[in-house]
Amino acid sequence: MKNVFSTAIALFIAFSAQAQNVDALINKHLEAIGADNWSKVEAVKMESSITAQAAPGMEIPMTMTIVNNKSARIDVTVMGMTQSTCVNGASGWANNPFMGQTDPEPLTADQVTNMKDMTDLSGPLFGYKEKGYTAEYLGTEDVEGVEAHKIKISMGGSKMHYSFLDPENFLEIKTIKVEKVDGQEVEASSTYSDFRKVNGILFPFSIEQNNPMMGATVTKMTKITVNPTLDMAIFNMPSK
Repeated sequence: MKNVFSTAIALFIAFSAQAQNVDALINKHLEAIGADNWSKVEAVKMESSITAQAAPGMEIPMTMTIVNNKSARIDVTVMGMTQSTCVNGASGWANNPFMGQTDPEPLTADQVTNMKDMTDLSGPLFGYKEKGYTAEYLGTEDVEGVEAHKIKISMGGSKMHYSFLDPENFLEIKTIKVEKVDGQEVEASSTYSDFRKVNGILFPFSIEQNNPMMGATVTKMTKITVNPTLDMAIFNMPSK
């Protein structure tokens, strides 16, 4: 009986230490990026240029407009045609003129759910407990020569977010997201660099992504505007 009791105490202490370790790392990360300033952010507009493995030699302009916890719209323009994808509350829509779909069509339920994650501007680490998530420290893992701290955020269902923090400055240098889209599990990884401060918050201005649905892409931010003046009508589905 004493052995069972001792084992239970040891497990409790180990789990408590791990939880404190996770929160300590997350708090260092939030402090490093100036996360206290997120409370002042209502919307963000990001203008960028994308190079894609599927379109060698091309620089594709993209604009992403996000209203915190409400709406998000992505516009990609190539050869005078613009593909738009949008979520607005509980619904969303998209067009794809590159595939002959000029009229907007509603997004599927899975697409809306996954795109709604984008509207959380502060990301899954910020206030993860209040968002109903759980965090687990998974030790360290090599990220391009850096032994980064690996944190697993369980977001409910099969949706997972893995965050890799640089051990020196505690910036998020890589993420892996696992989610289901239209019944299929999709894993997408992103690496971040060229951090710059905008309105007191550090943003990555260079993002390398590897998504099985899109292939390898590199996004270079050209401008990030915090709390831009917006016409909320841009998130409404256009008439056909």
